[in-house]
Amino acid sequence: MTGQGRRSQWLVASAGVVMIITAGFHALGYRPVVEQLVASSVAVPWQACIRGLWLVYSLHLIVVGCLFLVAGIRPCRVSTPVLLLVGLVPGFDTAMLFGFLGVFVGTIGLGLATVLLYVGAALRPGLVKSDDHGT
Repeated sequence: MTGQGRRSQWLVASAGVVMIITAGFHALGYRPVVEQLVASSVAVPWQACIRGLWLVYSLHLIVVGCLFLVAGIRPCRVSTPVLLLVGLVPGFDTAMLFGFLGVFVGTIGLGLATVLLYVGAALRPGLVKSDDHGT
C-alpha cells in the first residue's frame, strides 16, 4: 500500500474514532437531560420522546463511527461511494446542530469527523478509474 493509501486509512479510521468519542460525550449528557426533564413542566409523553431520541442519536453516531472504523481498517470492506454517502450523515448533523445550537463540542466533533472522512476518502487509491474509452 502506498503512503497516500495509509494516510487515507488513518484519516478515515480517525473519523470513526472522533464519531465514537462524540457519541460518548452525547451519551454522558443523558442523565442531566432526564433530570432537567423530570423537573420541568414538559408533558410525560414528550419527556419519553426526548429521552428516546437522545439515546437513538447516540447510537446513530456509534453505528456511523463503527462503519468509518471498518472502512479505515479494512478499506476493501466499504466502497468509496458508500463511504461518501454515509459521510453526509455527520455533515448534515453538523449543519443542523450548528444552525439550532451554534458552536459547541458536539458540532466541533461532528465537523472534524466529516473533514477527516472526506479528506481520507479523497486520498483513497483508485477513487477515479478510467478505461481506454475515457469512461
